[in-house]
Amino acid sequence: MKNAGRRKKYPMFLAAICMVAGFLSPINVKAAETWPDPPGINARTGILIEASTGSILYEKDAQKEMYPASTTKLLTALLAIENSDMTDEITISEQAVYSIGSDASNIAMVPGEIISMEDAIYAVLLPSANEVSYAVAEYIGKGDVDVFVDMMNARAEELGCVSSHFSNPHGLHDSDHYTCAYDIALIMKKCIEYPEFVRISNNSYHTIPETNKKEARNVAQTHKILRKRIECEGVFAGKTGFTDEAGRCLVTAAERNGMTLICVVLGAPTEDDSYNDTIRLLDYGFASFEKVRATAGKEGINAFPYLFDDSEAFPIPVSGRLSITESTLVLPKGASIADVTLDSKLWQLSELKKGENLIGESLFYYGGRLVGRADIMYDSEADTIIDLAEVYLREYGDTDEFEEKTYLIYAGLYEEEEVKKPDARPALIGYGIGTLVSLVLTIFLIRIYLITRR
Repeated sequence: MKNAGRRKKYPMFLAAICMVAGFLSPINVKAAETWPDPPGINARTGILIEASTGSILYEKDAQKEMYPASTTKLLTALLAIENSDMTDEITISEQAVYSIGSDASNIAMVPGEIISMEDAIYAVLLPSANEVSYAVAEYIGKGDVDVFVDMMNARAEELGCVSSHFSNPHGLHDSDHYTCAYDIALIMKKCIEYPEFVRISNNSYHTIPETNKKEARNVAQTHKILRKRIECEGVFAGKTGFTDEAGRCLVTAAERNGMTLICVVLGAPTEDDSYNDTIRLLDYGFASFEKVRATAGKEGINAFPYLFDDSEAFPIPVSGRLSITESTLVLPKGASIADVTLDSKLWQLSELKKGENLIGESLFYYGGRLVGRADIMYDSEADTIIDLAEVYLREYGDTDEFEEKTYLIYAGLYEEEEVKKPDARPALIGYGIGTLVSLVLTIFLIRIYLITRR
């Protein structure tokens, strides 16, 4: 590209982005490495997260691929809630009834039986009815369970799952059906955002009204804490799972003193182990951590300085104001917020809308662990399109050699390991040939000159 040596500054908004990135580099890098000692668990894998921030308070092989058994039904229920109305009616098919096997958990529904979506979700979450899970998948998938399974995998990816592949809606064993404790925690985190899910899950029993085929039937919760068979303060949602291959699996959400924790244990040797592990982790989390509010503004609190000032962040003519949203952090009790570090990332932008624009994210760390997030906002006074060609024209006087991709790479707004430089070999070869010709011509002229002088 032309005049590469002149690039001593970034133009306009690109310059602003790069300068803000400098203002948002990590601060207070003296973070203490103290973290409360967790209890041991007998389950093969497990995780404890705080629900509002997603902060991981404990993990044991949390991204290891595991068979989830009926904890799969959390995702089935989530998709049902997101893609239907509670009053929708589901007709149970023969495939739903006869494809699951006689020894799989069920509520003895028969082909042609009709129930509401709400009652179906009760049947999925409380008694873990496999035939109803299959029927829900058929309904949401417009008659095709494979379509629903594709939806499961797509939704898992959207939620940020990292080690999951689902092949059925109920969790009966399939070697190609797996997930991990971390992914199940993400799914549960989304589930409890829906009041319908919490209302249904937080029940010991439910009565499914009389249908067109059978009289009313009572269904019971399989999660023993929710069924009040085992005590654990604050538990309001959960799901059990078991197959020979998966072992005992348990997912539990609990709230105490305004903080919500999600615990997942997979592959516990016994049912008692799954509950004991869960109670130990929940008690550990609530006893050892607390939520702290942090603000970064000119009137900032909690020892966070104002991270950037309009006049400093934008010394060039870009009107508007930068800010960082108030954030909730999850810290060990007694920890100093002054020991929290902040790292920020800015998105690749090509335009701004008038008003508030999300332009990046700040991540808060304590002892190297993520403990909170906040959004970086830019309040623009007008719609702004970042026309890179126009910026290049102002910077270099013409656009003859403007290449948008290369310019983006240069400006730091396009990720590429290396900018390919033009191949210099043809020019070098041409230069060498030209030099040789000049040399031969020079020698020839010198010889002519000498001969004429004789």
